[in-house]
Amino acid sequence: MYRIRKSYVYLLCRALGTVYKSSETFHDYVDDTEFVEIQSVYEWLANLAVTSCDPDLGLRAYRNMHPAMLGALGYAVMSCATLGGALERLVNYYPLISSGSLLKLELHDHIVKIVSIEVTKKVPRVFIDAGFSILLALIRWLVPHYYVVPLGVELVYAPPGERGGLEEVFGRNLKFSAGHNVLVFPREICNYPLITASPKLDRLHADFLKVQLESSPTGFASSKIRRAVAQSLALGVTPTLDSIADALKVSKRTLQYSLRNEGLSFSMVYNDVRQALAHDYLRHSVYSIKYISATLGFSDQSSFYKASLRWFGMTPQNYRDLS
Repeated sequence: MYRIRKSYVYLLCRALGTVYKSSETFHDYVDDTEFVEIQSVYEWLANLAVTSCDPDLGLRAYRNMHPAMLGALGYAVMSCATLGGALERLVNYYPLISSGSLLKLELHDHIVKIVSIEVTKKVPRVFIDAGFSILLALIRWLVPHYYVVPLGVELVYAPPGERGGLEEVFGRNLKFSAGHNVLVFPREICNYPLITASPKLDRLHADFLKVQLESSPTGFASSKIRRAVAQSLALGVTPTLDSIADALKVSKRTLQYSLRNEGLSFSMVYNDVRQALAHDYLRHSVYSIKYISATLGFSDQSSFYKASLRWFGMTPQNYRDLS
């Protein structure tokens, strides 16, 4: 069963405006618990769009977005130094909001992609539009001194009869019937500084989110696997599929199946963990390059250098010098 945080749904309702009479509000459609079943939210939103006779209903969230919609995660992204750091944090901790979608951040030579993979089927257009409207509005809220414009937007649903509303929010470079929902931006936006940045709060927020994810019922299997991989590396043990399955007390087959459901593999998760740890060690520690290389399980420093070039586009020392 896939779930979504109730407070997010409640604030999403507010962002979309009051289109139902008072007796048909949010509370009639979900239980009064912290998380709710996402399928019931999908059905509620789809019904809302039909009743309001507004196929662009989800786009209303753009003008009514506030970081508080994301709860603690919304405030945690505000303390990051750059927009790239904020997006990375949003992607890594999105499971605190919902287990029905998986966000990925893809860095390319000149572009950055935010990919939303819907775990469930038949996600209504209103939910997709609202999610991307909130994401774009959040980006612009975080860097108001820049006007960030998507280079393109890919949407999984079929082309609507009227595109004016979509083009007003996302621009004209729209692709429909896509494999996944994708926002494409110039890579340079990752370097934009946040006016709300706070190094002290950033570390506190990072620690708090890790604790929250550990106890969250919506945490993806990959989140638990990432933690197990990180713990194994910290102990100086190179993690394998078998060792992580043993640590999590599940079968190797179950672990692989869980990752496939998220569109992932063990090697992908292992690589992501090493990249994240490399970032933390290089930017926030005084450990030597040799020590970091060994801690991350590289057989020699040349392998670490190659990985650093792939991850960050520069050598470990050059990446450290950026801090």
